[in-house]
Amino acid sequence: MKKNLIILAMVFMSSILSAKESGLSLSVAFIGMSMDYREYDNNIILDSEISTPKTGVMRGADLGLTYTEVLGNGIYTQINGYFNLLSGETEYVGSLLDSSQGYGSYVGVTKNILFDTGVDYQFISVLSHGYSLNFGIGTGYRAWRRELSPSQVEVYKWLSIRPQVGTTYSSPIFSLGVNLEYQYGIHPEMAILANSENSDITVNLGSADIIQLSIPFKIRLDKSLDLFFEYIYEYQTIEKSDTAPYILGGVEKTIYEPASTAHNSYVKLGVVFKF
Repeated sequence: MKKNLIILAMVFMSSILSAKESGLSLSVAFIGMSMDYREYDNNIILDSEISTPKTGVMRGADLGLTYTEVLGNGIYTQINGYFNLLSGETEYVGSLLDSSQGYGSYVGVTKNILFDTGVDYQFISVLSHGYSLNFGIGTGYRAWRRELSPSQVEVYKWLSIRPQVGTTYSSPIFSLGVNLEYQYGIHPEMAILANSENSDITVNLGSADIIQLSIPFKIRLDKSLDLFFEYIYEYQTIEKSDTAPYILGGVEKTIYEPASTAHNSYVKLGVVFKF
């Protein structure tokens, strides 16, 4: 009897996953993000941008559109399009431009705007015991506007190729997933916007790559509506750029973007509308 119940439960779980219907879904979410960004030269820290209780987290919204196509036999594909926009302040710790006093000699507040958008194609295969495996490939665009002062505004931007893999456990009430994505930056650059002494200046970054771990959790409210929570951790690395001429105090100097790392954490809370 016990063996029969286990078999029935396995068949029931498999039928839940296999019964996924083709169609569209729209997700809308609030995002909160904390940042820990640091620049280095020869492994010596130059400056940092960190979310603190005083500055708070960066806030924004995320929109996503998904089309699901069921291929049969527990296999389906998805095309996902998404974009998110965040803004907020971080605490800058470093030094004034061209200063020799070193890290910590100047503390200020930086205004940030972060934009990320992309599209991906995923292949999902239903396994057993409520589990499924997904893998796919995507492309995206990322831009970060960093206003250290009205006269010093930097904009980082790049395209990226984004392979991904993950697994999801599903029940009649909820689903829980773990996904890993690698974002390989293509032609990353950083622009310093014009000020009273300079026109726009652009330097080419050595690289700009991101490893992203996400843990989405969904609760099924009914056939057309889900509530979801998602935690995302990002580790970002940027390699030192080439150099460009820059005028500072009437004197021509050389400027470059140092190597950097960033540990970013996101929390999303939203709903999914299924059509």
